[in-house]
Amino acid sequence: MIVLLVLLVLVPIAAWLYARRFMSQFSATATGVGFGLVVSPLSMGLYATYFLGPLGIVTGMIGLVSGMFHTAPGFHIIRSLGLVPPGVIEGVGHLYVETANGLIWAVVYGALGRVIDHVRRSRVAL
Repeated sequence: MIVLLVLLVLVPIAAWLYARRFMSQFSATATGVGFGLVVSPLSMGLYATYFLGPLGIVTGMIGLVSGMFHTAPGFHIIRSLGLVPPGVIEGVGHLYVETANGLIWAVVYGALGRVIDHVRRSRVAL
């Protein structure tokens, strides 16, 4: 499980390294998109570390708070589109919710990164 969490953390790091090398003017945008794609499953993975010991309590609580914030939009969108039946979401329904969350948060964090890139470029121009 820890290996999967490390792989999720590597996605935004790889996006940042790639953007820094090949398109440095959009490095925060690429990093934001990479982070947005994995933030919801990463939150759930951190929440699952709650029972791993003293450090797990801290990471588990961080994952709980982050998961409560990052999983709700995808859940409500998928539910309102009727892609999952009413009741408990199970099986392939989780895939739908996490895909929607990845798309939503990639746009949100990518837009935030775009603003950071714009501010960074405007400061260089001064």
